[in-house]
Parts: sequence; structure tokens; C-alpha cells
Amino acid sequence: MRRMALGLGVILLTGGAGMAQSQTPGAPQVDPRAAIFVQRGCNACHGVWALGVKAKSDVAPDLTFAYVDVVNRYGMSLEAFLHDPSGVMRLMLASHLHLSVADRDSIAHVLAATYKEHRAQLNQEIPPIAPDTAPPR
Repeated sequence: MRRMALGLGVILLTGGAGMAQSQTPGAPQVDPRAAIFVQRGCNACHGVWALGVKAKSDVAPDLTFAYVDVVNRYGMSLEAFLHDPSGVMRLMLASHLHLSVADRDSIAHVLAATYKEHRAQLNQEIPPIAPDTAPPR
């Protein structure tokens, strides 16, 4: 009984973040780094397959490879895009998702690490990040 109460306490403290998301067949287990995407509401539109985050609605791209996808789509680094987005993301960050500078930096860091970890899974036709747009190390 005590173990059950402890488990329920953990679920309540985390808001159940990602609990149902790890049950998707073929998806990896929920990674602890997924918490920021769930806590900040990113998963309302975006999934992050590599972290086990399923989008509540499939209206936006999966963010597993966003680190390079943003460069290919917008011609800027993910870090720059998160601090000065365009299009729908500009509207979402201004009106619905109020991310602090620390949140944006954390999200960029997690997505960069996720991309690097899963780079081997990419089709060889997808180019790596362009050297002139890569963030400084």
C-alpha cells in the first residue's frame, strides 16, 4: 500500500507527464529530458519521437531532428530560431507559450543532444548542418 501511495505521489508531482506517451508501440520509453516539452506545453502541437513525447494533435513537425531541420527550413540555427522565431511559432511563443530564456536554451540543448544521438538513424540523403550556420561551440 505504501509503495502504491509513493507511486501515486510521483505521478501527481510530475503531473503524469509522459505517462501515457510511452505506451505508443514502436516509440522509445519517455526520456527524462522530455519533461520540459510536456511541462511547457510544446506537446500540444509537437511530438519528440526520440524522447517518447507524443503530440496531443499532429499539427506541427516532430522535433527529434529539429536541430538540423530548422536550419534547412529557415536558414538559421535552432538557438537563433527559438529566440526570434518566424511564422506560426512567433505567434505561439508570443501568445500561448511563454518560454523564458532559460527554457529556450534548455530546449535547444536537449534537441541538439537528441539530434546528435539519433543522427545515425537519418537517411544519408539528409545533409548535415551547414558549417556557416552552426552555432559556436
